[in-house]
Amino acid sequence: MPKINIACFSLLFFLFSCYSKAQTENKATSTEAHSPDKGSVFNTNKADCISLPFGYSDISKRITVDSILPAIQDENKLKEINALQFEKPIKKDLVLLPEEYHVFLPFSNNVNEKYDQIKIASHFLCYGDYSLYFMAVYNTVRYAEPFIEKMYLVSTKDGKLIDMKRIYLNHQREMGFANYTLFNIDENYIISLQDYELTESPFQLKSLQKYQILTSGKFTRYYDQDGPYQDDDEQGIVKNHHKEGKWIETKSNGSLDLQKYLEFTDPYTYLEAEYKDGLSTGTWKFYKLFQKYNEETGEAILNTRKKGQLIYTEMYRQGVLEKREFY
Repeated sequence: MPKINIACFSLLFFLFSCYSKAQTENKATSTEAHSPDKGSVFNTNKADCISLPFGYSDISKRITVDSILPAIQDENKLKEINALQFEKPIKKDLVLLPEEYHVFLPFSNNVNEKYDQIKIASHFLCYGDYSLYFMAVYNTVRYAEPFIEKMYLVSTKDGKLIDMKRIYLNHQREMGFANYTLFNIDENYIISLQDYELTESPFQLKSLQKYQILTSGKFTRYYDQDGPYQDDDEQGIVKNHHKEGKWIETKSNGSLDLQKYLEFTDPYTYLEAEYKDGLSTGTWKFYKLFQKYNEETGEAILNTRKKGQLIYTEMYRQGVLEKREFY
């Protein structure tokens, strides 16, 4: 395995450490920019910039199990992804990633060492002054051949790391259950993500979400239409295709430690958030969200949702988390 400059490792460790602490569907990332040293894992040859569109262009039409499985198993599409040339490895013990899944023993004594092989692709996206790199996380547990389980898009400018977003997922679980995310990046650099979940239900199609790269290099939610917006998880005002002003968001929260709150039955919170030009700003207030569940399906009963006690707050400035305080 080729050696990579220790300074670059330290850089990635710092970035993704910060990111993993702040990352949820509701929160922006705190990623302080640093310049990589010589021997950077990032290719800067503009001749290796790929053209758009790229990804699964018809994901909005794939709404059934019979239509999604052929896409996931499409060998030609997987060849296109692998053609990005994931050649530069990053050691797992020097990179902390969000959304890591637990691997249940026994598979091997060194399962944690084998679980993730992380590589940066040589081919990337050119976006004005920004370069967007694909980072793949390979799964080698229980399978004869490593395969890409997760893929992130990493935003950089002048060699400085700014933000990242997971755009692909192929997570195989026990009893045939699985979680998938497929992506498409169109000619305008709008990123569409479609999540699928195979469970006892047996299939759950989540709403398609879009993201855009701001002039700051950060990723933010993108909406097709301006004006009032509301779904099962969030409501607020959309301006210039981005969140603006006060928003209410009721989602599962990865930062909530249920062991500290024995009276809580789930990790959902009621968030009073604020945005400016699509970026987190001001003080965010996280309250406990109490809700009842359907005994047969296990799904939340939306009209039973109630805001509970204040758990913690976060303070943001231009999308950067500056302070978190628990109560």
